[in-house]
Amino acid sequence: MIDKCNITIESGKGGDGMIAFDNNRKADGGNGGDGGSVYVIGDTNVYDLSKLSELKKVKAQDGENGNKNKKTGKNGDDLEIHLPLVTKIFNQDGTELLTVSKSNIKVKLLDGGKGGDGNFTLRGDGWDGKMSRKKGGLGSIKDIKLELNFKSDAIFLGFPNAGKSSIVNSLSNAKYKVAPYEFTTLNPQLAVMGRYVLMDLPGLIEGTSKGKGLGLDFVKHTKYAKLLVHCISLENINIIDTYNRMRKEFLKISEGLYSIPEFVVFTKADIFSNEQLVLKKKELSKVFKDAIYISVYRKEDVNLLKEELKKRLSSISNSVV
Repeated sequence: MIDKCNITIESGKGGDGMIAFDNNRKADGGNGGDGGSVYVIGDTNVYDLSKLSELKKVKAQDGENGNKNKKTGKNGDDLEIHLPLVTKIFNQDGTELLTVSKSNIKVKLLDGGKGGDGNFTLRGDGWDGKMSRKKGGLGSIKDIKLELNFKSDAIFLGFPNAGKSSIVNSLSNAKYKVAPYEFTTLNPQLAVMGRYVLMDLPGLIEGTSKGKGLGLDFVKHTKYAKLLVHCISLENINIIDTYNRMRKEFLKISEGLYSIPEFVVFTKADIFSNEQLVLKKKELSKVFKDAIYISVYRKEDVNLLKEELKKRLSSISNSVV
């Protein structure tokens, strides 16, 4: 997932006015068409900046030159740059230009050049064959920086090897890498579960708040989340201590992250027999009253988690005025 890129945008040049005459030697040249403008638009069907990152420059279409018979040249097509939510746009000096946070709203970044006048428009009061025209206005050019803050409904966090990627894969059609070692998730990964967007974030370790492990680049992507799914592997010897250490790390990283409504999911429940799992739930129920216990290898567990996520996300959405 690409969340940063630099790009040059350029609006279209206006078409030139034309010098032309009819059979009576009267001015007949049409005006040039306007050049296309550059717009950005938020699009929920775009998930990252990967396509734009492959381009160095994007440009709107130039306007066409004027024609005979007083015909105006065709306007150049506008350029619409579709951006994922939420994308911040910066000038090259680092000042913020715009935040794209809503879908289907067009915002103009650059005006296209105006079409030039032909000699029919510029004809004088005297002899009606004036040999004059105006060239089209130049387009504008601008270097911008794009930075994406991924917008998701639920973020999945926890210590490395907590099973986050496996869960996200099982809840969606995603096929993210899963392996029995730390930091298999190196960048934020998005997946769709029905109408909800899930985000698997890199595993945290104690000291992440001080830049250890994969650092703090991921924090910006938690800003818009409605629910924090705290994944804890049942392989941990001291579950409560593991939970408390991670909660302290959340607070050190960001008060905003710490304050997101939390849903505790205990993973890898298949390491216990049914009888052992009942005892484990009873042991932990004093501290974790509404946690859920799952194995991604059991379809009924995955379906239970999916329904619980939908219920919680719906409840949170309905409570926001």
